[in-house]
Amino acid sequence: MLHCIPKVMLYTIDMSLGNRIKAARERLRPKPTQGEVGAHFGVTDKAVSSWERDVTIPELDKIAKLAKLLKVPCIWLLEGGSEPPEQDALEVTIEQLGPSERALVRAMIQTIRKTRDQVA
Repeated sequence: MLHCIPKVMLYTIDMSLGNRIKAARERLRPKPTQGEVGAHFGVTDKAVSSWERDVTIPELDKIAKLAKLLKVPCIWLLEGGSEPPEQDALEVTIEQLGPSERALVRAMIQTIRKTRDQVA
């Protein structure tokens, strides 16, 4: 038993998919209800509750859409072990872009790298 709250931070918490779904949903402002998330996917609030409690998992084709709705990277939703990234984190922002916008960002990054390499 831990007698000091700061000691809790010393231990890594292995977050399950359900824990990550719930953490991401609850950190959004305004916070969507389980019913609102369910309505987005044509399922009930009880189905979303079941996901969050790790009783069931969302179908694979829902994961990318769920990540987008919850404003987290897909990789974090599937594998993340810590708290969800901020809504405006770079990896979240990039995943929210459309294909043409991603291509533009990719081109900008290549230009930055090329300029950096020329300076170095």
